[in-house]
Amino acid sequence: MSRELTRQFSRTESAPARRDHLQIQVSHFERTVRVTLSGTLDCTGVEKLISRVAPRLVSRGCRIILDGSRLNHLDFRATHSLIRWNRQLRDFHHQLFLQEWSDYLKAILVMEDWDRELGAAGSEPATWRLLGATATVSRP
Repeated sequence: MSRELTRQFSRTESAPARRDHLQIQVSHFERTVRVTLSGTLDCTGVEKLISRVAPRLVSRGCRIILDGSRLNHLDFRATHSLIRWNRQLRDFHHQLFLQEWSDYLKAILVMEDWDRELGAAGSEPATWRLLGATATVSRP
């Protein structure tokens, strides 16, 4: 009788970061706090973001830059939390800037941020096409 042997490999690999998991990298230089976001930003992620940034806002008038170049998705329900946080920041003369957010992410923001408080709706034609509208750009 012959037995088949199954070769067992003993190799350990680390699991790649999930696309839906939010990663936050914070750097602070003088009055500017730069936050690089990766993954998916949802309501829980906004709370985590605020808790990571708040200790770095030691004086009034800081700039907070949210770098969305590595952000894959934004849960539309998180937009209201971002707007609420932006209003609280303005009470202390802080400024929130969204930098390098894709047209896809801007379109999600535009759907919920009717008053454009986050300033994410660019005037780029690609953003308007994504929303299904045409942009009229007036030139001097």
